[in-house]
Amino acid sequence: MKKYAFLLVALFTLWACSDDDTTPQQEVTCSITAPAEGTIIDLATATSMTIKGEGAVNVGEIESVTLKVNGKSVSEVTKVPFSYDYTFAADQAIGDMKIELTVKGDAGKEKTATANVTLKKTESGTDPEPEPEPEPEQEVTCEITTPTSGETFDLATVTELNITGKAAVNVGSVETFILKVGGVEIAPAPALAEDGTFSHTYALTDQLTGELSIELVVKGNKTATVKIASVAVTLTRTVAPPTAETFTDERDGHVYKYVTIGTQSWMAENLAYLPVINVPKTAVPTCDEDPLYFVLNYEDTDLAAAKQTEEYNKYGVLYNWYAAMGQKSATGASADAIPSGVRGACPAGWHLPSKAEWKVLEEFVAAELPGVDGNGWYDEFDTFSWIYESGLKNVWGALAGKEGWGVTSMGDENPDLKKGPQDTYGLNLIPSGSSSRMEDLYGNWWNITTSSTSFWTTDVQSSGNGYVQYDNMSYRPTYSKFGTNPVIGYSVRCVKD
Repeated sequence: MKKYAFLLVALFTLWACSDDDTTPQQEVTCSITAPAEGTIIDLATATSMTIKGEGAVNVGEIESVTLKVNGKSVSEVTKVPFSYDYTFAADQAIGDMKIELTVKGDAGKEKTATANVTLKKTESGTDPEPEPEPEPEQEVTCEITTPTSGETFDLATVTELNITGKAAVNVGSVETFILKVGGVEIAPAPALAEDGTFSHTYALTDQLTGELSIELVVKGNKTATVKIASVAVTLTRTVAPPTAETFTDERDGHVYKYVTIGTQSWMAENLAYLPVINVPKTAVPTCDEDPLYFVLNYEDTDLAAAKQTEEYNKYGVLYNWYAAMGQKSATGASADAIPSGVRGACPAGWHLPSKAEWKVLEEFVAAELPGVDGNGWYDEFDTFSWIYESGLKNVWGALAGKEGWGVTSMGDENPDLKKGPQDTYGLNLIPSGSSSRMEDLYGNWWNITTSSTSFWTTDVQSSGNGYVQYDNMSYRPTYSKFGTNPVIGYSVRCVKD
């Protein structure tokens, strides 16, 4: 039934997202490059003038180009760029003449540029006024010199980017100067030196890994043309795995590995303290809030033999909640306590973690991981958020050990799970099974899975006792909202005091 629900919601998401149009809007540019605004033409000597123009669209195609002189269309001009010799009529009137160029895109967007010239006619026998020296066309320089496209920066060591470039014009002044990093405009814009160069230091605080775009937009005060320069760099974050250390449990001489992650030191393997061995079939029905200790798939009472099994040496011990808490009829502790204050079944100097301590681990790891795409996970009621987004953190992959896990069934929804367990921090969380509160139809008291693993926490909830679960169907762990039956056998990981 859950699978069908997933499919229905996924279909709804595809329908809802079908209207999501990320195509940029069409922008049209055009300009009359000759004659220059304010040009004076003497009809006593000139019989024609050369009109030049250009235009462009950022996406799509140009649908039409219209050139008008004094309101009359010039049919010969149908495309840009162009150079057209306009012949003056024999009875051409003197005075102002308006030239209009209109470029229209196939998306309905259009742009019009104008230029005004003055026609005069010098009478015979008089010297014409000298033509003013034409001002050179404005040219815009726009470039990003550092960083260069394709460069990679490790956020573990690099905390800022030095962005340099140039935004200058040969005549006139820069009218528009915009620097964007990651699509966000830098405000105020960096100051331009006299030669048009600039430098800006961009802090990489809380920056996600992946591609980071840098864009420069420049326009001069005498041109309609906007120049754009852009580069893209890649941000990574190297996570150095902590060095595993060991300690010995004085109760039985068992040697455990442990790793320090952030401010916490965690056992890097499941607790294996086994003072007695219980059989679920006979012990669970008569539990009466007694501590119970199980070894996966072992159904005898020989303690020495239980410790020789492959399951014990690989997965440790499965404890019911009373055994995990180290006390018959335990009453529980606060889920928010840091530290929990409950030693439980843990060795001296270590304790059973609260939910809050598991969350400290999760958030520290998440802060160091790159952002990936996928479906978010609502902690509320342990249900999926079917909103596909970026920047999610694959905490499961970073903490899952490399043995025992099966292939995820959620690779399309959370594609980073396809990489499988990475065990980046050496915590080695593995699917170690559990014992049941009752036998199934086949008389089996064991739950064996390759997709999840559960650990007891210290709290009591409305319908049972608290636990945290990691599974290969979600980037983040889930925390029980209502609890489960305390006679079930789950694994235990201890945290150093």
